[in-house]
Amino acid sequence: MPSVLIVWVVLLALGSLLLVLHSLDQIVALEKTKASAISVYLADTTPLSSAMDFKLHLENDPRVTDVTYVSKDQAMARFRQLPALDPSVIDTLGTNPLPASLDVTVRDIRDLAAIDQEVRTSPLVDKSPSTNYEPNVIDKIILLARVAGIAGLVLIIGLTGLSVFIIMLTIRTAIYLRRKEIEVMKLVGATDWFVRWPFIVEGLIVGVVGAAVAVLIVGFGYRPAVINLQSVLIFIPLAFDPAYLRVVLAAMLVFGLLLGSVGSYLGVRRFLKQ
Repeated sequence: MPSVLIVWVVLLALGSLLLVLHSLDQIVALEKTKASAISVYLADTTPLSSAMDFKLHLENDPRVTDVTYVSKDQAMARFRQLPALDPSVIDTLGTNPLPASLDVTVRDIRDLAAIDQEVRTSPLVDKSPSTNYEPNVIDKIILLARVAGIAGLVLIIGLTGLSVFIIMLTIRTAIYLRRKEIEVMKLVGATDWFVRWPFIVEGLIVGVVGAAVAVLIVGFGYRPAVINLQSVLIFIPLAFDPAYLRVVLAAMLVFGLLLGSVGSYLGVRRFLKQ
């Protein structure tokens, strides 16, 4: 049935969009927490005593709130904790290629650029790369989230209008096929609501069936999708959120009921006015 198919497509798009936007929100939140800190990578030839002196120098800077020394072994331990990272990738590296570093946290995020430029001049700092400072990362992620939200909203509105229209046509076709029966019912005193209810129930069934199919696909597909993306985007913090998934699935069911009931009601009302 075309109406069931279009409801399924609308709700599948809606559920997928909500989950994608939620993942983008998670990434933005994490990047914001990381935005007040940078990692300063030390050259492999830097003695530990010199690294500690450099750490003390940074700690005495009034713009800095905390400095943490991360050894090469600690950096490798962090790298091993990346989600879905294949251990064989680490084994093929042989020696540890990761540098020791100083994690510097500042009081004001606006001071990061100046501190980044200053530490790069130190002979103790590695030259490629010197730090992980990327000022435009958060802005790009926020822009991506906004564009995805706007594009998704336009898509959902368009598909919603199309689904309501198709449900209306389906109900009106059913009414047309039973028009003689309805005319007899009206002649013997049947109210408009008595005539409406069977068709509204039919619209609700269309909405429920379409929603149920979409809910099953999103419900069972969300976790595998996250796991597969984690294996590809190992540096992007994607996480499975079952609590949010339950909210999305409930919203999809409610929206399916609304689509079916509104589309059928409008179709019946227009016929009864004729």
